[in-house]
Amino acid sequence: MRILKLEIKTLLMIFLIALTVLQMGILWTEKNPGVPILFSYSKFRYSDSPSDIARVSGNYIQPDRIMVSDGSGSLLWQIEPNDSLFDAVWHDFMQSYFKQILDIKPSEGSKSYEQDWYSLVKMKCIVIEFKNPLPSEIIRWIIGEESTFSPTIKHIYRIAVFPTESINNNENTLYIYDGTDVYKYVVKIEQGNMKKEDYIRAVNNVYQNDNVVPMHRMVNFYPSVKNEELLASLDRNSEKRIWDLLVKTPDKIILNRDNVDKIEDYLLGDSYKSSMVRKFGEDGSSIIFSDTEKVLRYYNNGFLDYQYRNKSLGDKGHVYEAFEKAVTFIESRRNNLIEGVDILLSNIEERNENYVFTFDYALDGMEIKIMNLQDRTVKPAITVVANRDRVVDVKWYIKTFSNNDYYNNYSLYFFDIFQNKMIEDYPEILNNPDIYDISIIYICPENSTRAEPYWVIKTANQDAYLRMQGKGD
Repeated sequence: MRILKLEIKTLLMIFLIALTVLQMGILWTEKNPGVPILFSYSKFRYSDSPSDIARVSGNYIQPDRIMVSDGSGSLLWQIEPNDSLFDAVWHDFMQSYFKQILDIKPSEGSKSYEQDWYSLVKMKCIVIEFKNPLPSEIIRWIIGEESTFSPTIKHIYRIAVFPTESINNNENTLYIYDGTDVYKYVVKIEQGNMKKEDYIRAVNNVYQNDNVVPMHRMVNFYPSVKNEELLASLDRNSEKRIWDLLVKTPDKIILNRDNVDKIEDYLLGDSYKSSMVRKFGEDGSSIIFSDTEKVLRYYNNGFLDYQYRNKSLGDKGHVYEAFEKAVTFIESRRNNLIEGVDILLSNIEERNENYVFTFDYALDGMEIKIMNLQDRTVKPAITVVANRDRVVDVKWYIKTFSNNDYYNNYSLYFFDIFQNKMIEDYPEILNNPDIYDISIIYICPENSTRAEPYWVIKTANQDAYLRMQGKGD
């Protein structure tokens, strides 16, 4: 009996000692990262497995706009991103139609208009537009389509849905434009998709929807316009309520000497911070983390500049593989930091050794871009250079957004801004008035705490940025 008691005491003491050592290890890891894996501990758990990244990557892809063509040839109705129709149409593509498109060959079109994108979108249909051509291999990776079938279409730029073309109630007809050619696909309407009659109703009754903005095809009114896709509102009464935005650096990573450990946790992560040396800039407005392979500079205005020293190291790989690396870098750092906005892919540039991905913050269908007040240049919020193996360069304005306590109603009538503001601020455009894009975005100066709405007028030679005039301004 006495021996049994001694054995119990011995086991209890061993358990308590092991528990104490484990607790000491966790505390030691927080102060001295890089200890053995037994004591590895992260306050901010994040899974960067390929399957998880592919799943969340879908949140970084969204159409630039979804519109309904009423068949008149001159008018399209733009659906607001917060409208249920926008979500329903996009859901059908992400959950069903993209998988079918990438796993079948296009149908043969017998009619002449089926090869002419500009003729197609003058007919009754729903139009989905991306800001730039989107590689189909990125879509395939996001939706998890593992077929070995090589899709005919390599990029998706514009899509037109014709719900009345097929008499089969279980089919929809899609025309996909890659920027050069048009491809026709007939897809099945699967369980969980919008029904055919829902698509038809959306086209026929779009003018009754309060969340649409009528957009006019400019070439129909001004034959001198060269871009057949140029759209603008020519309705004098058209207006939009837009909130003024409060812009801040997240409180958790505000730069000061008492907050460096938190900044390390959020911006470096356990895989990096164990090997990096920290150093404040001479004026105290920045901090540098570096080792033999990489350098990360973080500034007090929330700007992060990450560079891998040997940018040519690594295999270029496929664009979806580099996109995975870019999204992993952003996703693992935005967790618990970025609030109030989406982060959306806006452009991809292919280079000899890598790919350049640009992302923008987006709120209520409007991009939020950053302005350099010195040279008045406007740039994306995030630029990531990556290849198959790693991210090699990042420029990122880490910001959080919320509505200020006021808004205004802004006229969307294009000639208000063209006659009253554009000619005054950019008289040189009159010498070459070939406008190819008109849009509305938010602009936030680099060190400002406020973002305001601007017109963006793009011509062949320059981009004009014009602050919108609200009622009472």
